[in-house]
Amino acid sequence: MLSINQCYLDFVNKILKEGKETYKDSNHHLVESLGNYYLIDDPLDLKFEAKYQHMTCEMMLDEIKSGKFDIDECPIKSDALYEYVKSFEDSSDQGFVYSYPNRILAHFDINQFDVMKERILHATGSNRAVAITYDPKLDADREDIPCLQFLQCIVRNNVLTIHCLFRSNDIFGAFYSNMFFIAYIGIKMKEELNKELLGEKVNFGGIHYHSTSGHIYNTDLKAARKLIANNK
Repeated sequence: MLSINQCYLDFVNKILKEGKETYKDSNHHLVESLGNYYLIDDPLDLKFEAKYQHMTCEMMLDEIKSGKFDIDECPIKSDALYEYVKSFEDSSDQGFVYSYPNRILAHFDINQFDVMKERILHATGSNRAVAITYDPKLDADREDIPCLQFLQCIVRNNVLTIHCLFRSNDIFGAFYSNMFFIAYIGIKMKEELNKELLGEKVNFGGIHYHSTSGHIYNTDLKAARKLIANNK
């Protein structure tokens, strides 16, 4: 089983060893790995799948705030990680050009989280429980567009998995917080479904992660190497 912490260290190490130098633009020199996939089937390192049945959003936030998941040399931890994950409950743009909670919960005047939930409740085998963050009308002329593009919740054999696609992902600086954020959405979906399901309850089975470009910025390479050296 693979936790977020284990995946983070593995992914950073992979890019340091195998990544190719490239330029996103004239100001962003980076080391990049294309076409990555991970199954993070034990995101919170609980060791046993059955324990996710009892995990709640509130418990997860408490454990994050306590520092349980902190990694030395990781640029985000404890209170900062807590605030980032908790931000899913705020559907505003939070003062940014965009935010994932806004695009998922309120953009287009549609709560895509609720749409996903209702589609699963209508047919637990549905493949239509999806949410997108890209808005062609707004984003076509913007430099800053969402890195996370797509989410899908799938239930099979009473296990919910959440599938995500990143068009671009800063692995050293953002991947870690991104995965806790997505795990929170998955656990929240599990909780919300189980409030309404009359039969057997669903459990949370983790994250299927896809990225087209996983990278580490040149300015973070020294810190990334220190991260790996101190967590062997």
